[in-house]
Amino acid sequence: MKKRYRIVNKRKFISFLALILTIITISTMFLLMRDNKVYSSTYEENYINVKVEKGDTLWNIAINYMPKGYDVRKMVFEIIEFNDIEGASIYPGDLIKVPIKYNSK
Repeated sequence: MKKRYRIVNKRKFISFLALILTIITISTMFLLMRDNKVYSSTYEENYINVKVEKGDTLWNIAINYMPKGYDVRKMVFEIIEFNDIEGASIYPGDLIKVPIKYNSK
């Protein structure tokens, strides 16, 4: 014997379904917009791999690999973004990718 359910108040039931559908739609939108990085096989950013030595900092690495006249703070930020580093901590033995920047002059 199968138990049967009966909808007592159709207005509340339809409101409940609309609410659930809205929540699912908004959740899906947030999941799709969560990662705003674009990945493509036709776009490749040039970089070099740098092995972190004892005493190295992101600031020093940025100074060594940035073009003349480039802002050091911007280069450090780009290294952090390029490597998905949280904070500014690097350790000896780490391998980080440094984006190659060219002088536009």
